[in-house]
Amino acid sequence: RSIVVPLRSIITIGLTEGFVFGLAVLIYQHGMLDWTGIRCVGSTLHGDISWLAPVMSFSVIVGLGLDYDVFLISRILEYREKGYNDESAVLIGLYKTGGIITAAGIIMTLAFGGLLLSHTITLNQWAFYLSTAVLLDTFVIRTVVVPILMGFTGKYSWWPRKLVDPTKDVSQL
Repeated sequence: RSIVVPLRSIITIGLTEGFVFGLAVLIYQHGMLDWTGIRCVGSTLHGDISWLAPVMSFSVIVGLGLDYDVFLISRILEYREKGYNDESAVLIGLYKTGGIITAAGIIMTLAFGGLLLSHTITLNQWAFYLSTAVLLDTFVIRTVVVPILMGFTGKYSWWPRKLVDPTKDVSQL
């Protein structure tokens, strides 16, 4: 029941999508990693981006991003409802969910990363999109960007919802 939470979700998932799609263009069309000689991320083999890979990956990236986001935000809200101030709730929520989100991100990256070895262009590029998106979302977006945005919005993060006045901080945990 907030206006800010879904807007922040759209922004963070949009950042992930934009970064991953832009990086794919740099790697597969402009040959940014050709110097490495690694066949699975070279433009000499591919030259173009398969039209199907971005279409297939978009919904998966949105789904995974929302999953991690709902998990993190629900824990932050839980501590905010227990009377912790906004900064402490974000810190505690991140601490409590960080290990689980990190483990899930690593598992998903390994699962998707196996397809990078495929000789099928679409599967190779799809694996790149998904692996890169999961790593970025896990280690940058959920751990750095979301807390920064929550800090910017402060008590307005939950508007128009009314929460109890904060009586605790992280030192009282």
